[in-house]
Amino acid sequence: MEGRGLSAGGDFAAPLADLAGGGPEPGSDEPGVTEAAPAPSPACRFFLAGGCRFGARCRNPHPGAPPGAPPRPPEPPSKKPPMKTAGDVVSRILWDPQLPPGAFTVGHLDRFSGVREDAFTAFSWEDLASVGPEVLAIPQHRIQYFKFRGRVVWDKASRLDDVFGSTGGGRTILEVMEKEAGRPRAVGTGDGGSAGGCPPAEVPDGGAAVPEEAVALESEEEDEANEGEPEAQHRPPAGPRPTHFVAVRITSPELRGSVARLQEALTRADPGLAEFCAPLPTLHLTLCLLRLAGTGEVQAAVTALRELQAEHRRLLPPAPLLRFRGLGTFRGRVLYAAPAPGPEPAGLAHALERGFACKGLTVVPLPAHACFHLTLAKIPAGGEPRLSRPPEPPGEELGTQAVESLCLCKVGGGRRTDGFYSTLAELDLY
Repeated sequence: MEGRGLSAGGDFAAPLADLAGGGPEPGSDEPGVTEAAPAPSPACRFFLAGGCRFGARCRNPHPGAPPGAPPRPPEPPSKKPPMKTAGDVVSRILWDPQLPPGAFTVGHLDRFSGVREDAFTAFSWEDLASVGPEVLAIPQHRIQYFKFRGRVVWDKASRLDDVFGSTGGGRTILEVMEKEAGRPRAVGTGDGGSAGGCPPAEVPDGGAAVPEEAVALESEEEDEANEGEPEAQHRPPAGPRPTHFVAVRITSPELRGSVARLQEALTRADPGLAEFCAPLPTLHLTLCLLRLAGTGEVQAAVTALRELQAEHRRLLPPAPLLRFRGLGTFRGRVLYAAPAPGPEPAGLAHALERGFACKGLTVVPLPAHACFHLTLAKIPAGGEPRLSRPPEPPGEELGTQAVESLCLCKVGGGRRTDGFYSTLAELDLY
């Protein structure tokens, strides 16, 4: 009994260690206690419900699912290339010696009258803080588009940049200039002059001058016989000839009545002019000329008009009113009435040009302000020019026409039953 007492280093030290759960010494062959294996992860409850959006990347197992492909690296978000600003275009025109500033026009937003168009050289491009009150200058954020000889080369709304090619269009201003130089222009230059050095027409009170080429193109649908005349066959080529045109049909009874009275006064003075008066059902104001090849381009033009229609119905702007006051003649061959100057026709024409250009269609350029006119009478080429303005009360307004619809018509396509030109599409803007 004496030798079996408890001591700090006695016989009970090892069993106590075993009871405490201690394992064997490292390197010994005695069996020890093994650690429990970790519990398996529970199955993905979203996969079991059929709605796991992580797929093979899910951390929880998908029992019964086939082994998935390795996850693809996330694609970088698509971002549009940055577009050169209006200030960049202004600097390029000012400092690039290859660009003629006189050939450019600027469409800018006026807070009272909407989009207006002026020659680039009409503005002072100095800092606005340094110009005086009598100097024409605009903030650059009001610039909506730039044109080169009537062709839109930079447009903020549609992200068109044919000056630098920054938006991926593949064209630069030098390529546009080369293309324009190789193509004879059939209408005005777009920079305030008339094409071919022709003098402008007589200007009525409050009206606008109309170049001869613009009148000739607009009236092609009225005078197909000229193409068979000898002198017409020997004329130099005048660029692309339009196959279709977009016009506002004159339906105002007041305006039609004024035209009828003027034509009656014209024929009383010279009965031989009766055959040259425009029939009342054909009265129209042309906004845009097109050259369309095939049914595919015709359908694209109709689609562009429908998009413009949807945009107008979304914005619900007031219907523009064209006010006709005063008459003008061109070299005794064309008698016309011009609408009062205003931004509405130019703004609508620019919207049409922009929509057609985005569809890749050929737009026959026209001067921005000088081409809008209503033809009352026209003597064809070869006839004796003897048209003159009939007497009219000074300041009398001929009438107004609301621009509520647009007609896509075919040049030389015959007439409808109501006497108007063959119409491929007629769309109400409101």
